[in-house]
Amino acid sequence: MTILAVVVFSLTLLVGVVGVVAPVLPGVPVAALGALLAAWIVGFERFGLMPLIYVAALAVLAQVVDLAGNWVGARVYGAGRAGLWGGVLGSLAGLLLFPPFGFLLGALLGAVLFELAAGRELGEAMRAGLGAFVGALGGTLAKVLIVAAIAVVVFPRLL
Repeated sequence: MTILAVVVFSLTLLVGVVGVVAPVLPGVPVAALGALLAAWIVGFERFGLMPLIYVAALAVLAQVVDLAGNWVGARVYGAGRAGLWGGVLGSLAGLLLFPPFGFLLGALLGAVLFELAAGRELGEAMRAGLGAFVGALGGTLAKVLIVAAIAVVVFPRLL
């Protein structure tokens, strides 16, 4: 059963990493689900409750980081309320229209367009768009690290 648990978790972890980098798939939740399945396969008693709590906390953290990335990046680069909303909405639109990496371009364009619509100068709007782009990229990198942390928590319990 241990080999089956390692295979199941490894596959879901791989899908999770792909989902973080190409956010068409819910990457971190898939990796967390894989941890839960692996714990079920080897037995929850052997796996332990605390590692599952850590994995769940990491999955929640990943979602918070994902939402906060655009906001923080755009705000640091001087975006106003319009640019913040434009970055988030543009990121979602870009993901839907141009998967898998459209969320990055969408964040940039959304922030720029919303800032321009709010009456900001082109230079300020471009700076806000750059911030939204940097925030989206930073959120993605943070989620990759979170998936790696999930692997660090789970693999020792399976081997």
